[in-house]
Order: sequence, then C-alpha cells, then structure tokens
Amino acid sequence: MMDVLFEILKYVLPSSIVFITVYFLLKQYFEQERFKMMSLQQKERYQISLPLKLQAYERLALFLERIRIPSLMMRFPLAHTSSTDLCKTLMLGIQQEFEHNMVQQIYVSEKLWEIIVFAKDEVLHEVDAAALQSQDIEQTKQLLLTSAHQNATRVLDTALNAIKKEIQLVL
Repeated sequence: MMDVLFEILKYVLPSSIVFITVYFLLKQYFEQERFKMMSLQQKERYQISLPLKLQAYERLALFLERIRIPSLMMRFPLAHTSSTDLCKTLMLGIQQEFEHNMVQQIYVSEKLWEIIVFAKDEVLHEVDAAALQSQDIEQTKQLLLTSAHQNATRVLDTALNAIKKEIQLVL
C-alpha cells in the first residue's frame, strides 16, 4: 500500500509542480500582453486626441485675440449714428465669436473654460461701460481704444497665459 502511494506521488507531485509553474507563467504572460494592448490603445487615443486639443487651444487663443477692442473696431464698420449702436455692434461681434468657439470647451479643462468666459465677460463689460460713459461716438471710440482697451488687455493676456500653461501640461 505504501509503495502504491509512493508511486502515485512520484507521478502526481512533479506534474503538479509543472502545472503550477506553467499556470503562473501563462498568467504573467497574458497580463503583460493585456498591458501592452492597453498602452497601445492609450497611445492611439492620445495621437488622435492631442491634435484636437491643440486645435482647441489655438481656436481659443484666436478667439481672445479677435475680441480685443482694436481688433473688433477694425472688423466692424464704425459709421454708426450713435455710441450705443457702435457698442451694441461690438458686443454682438464678441457674442458671435464666443458662440462660434463654444464647442472648444469639451477639449479644455473646466478651469480654463471659466477663465475664457470671464475674459469675454470683462471685454463685454468694458464695451458696455464705454457706451454708458459717453454719448458722443468719437469720445466712445477714444474710451474704447484707451482705458477700456487697457483693462480688457490685462484680462485677455491672463487668459492667454492660462492657455499656454495648460498646453504645457498637455504636452
């Protein structure tokens, strides 16, 4: 009886050791393959999403440049009958630019989007303040090109710097 048990163990024990070794080697191999496949998929997603994100940053930077007061005044005809009409036209232009670039928010961080919206609102506020300060169109133009432009420029430059910092994080 002991001899039979010994004979069974002589065959079962080495085969069990081989089975356990093969099991763990295959498990490790398949985990490595799964990791390789996931990293490859992640790399492919990154290669697809990175150009879209960079394009979004470019479009938002262009948006900020286009809503600078001198840029707005050059793009829209200034032959208005009143300062109110001029300011309404400029504000409409800002809003249209914003709506055109609104979809870019899905590619940037929530904090950056808040900064962009704040910058837009500040420019709108400066244009509105210039309209309220003067009823003379020439004086309104002068206000828009001096103090309003300076105040809006600070906010727009801050927003542009935020875009640059986020791009550095992405790259």
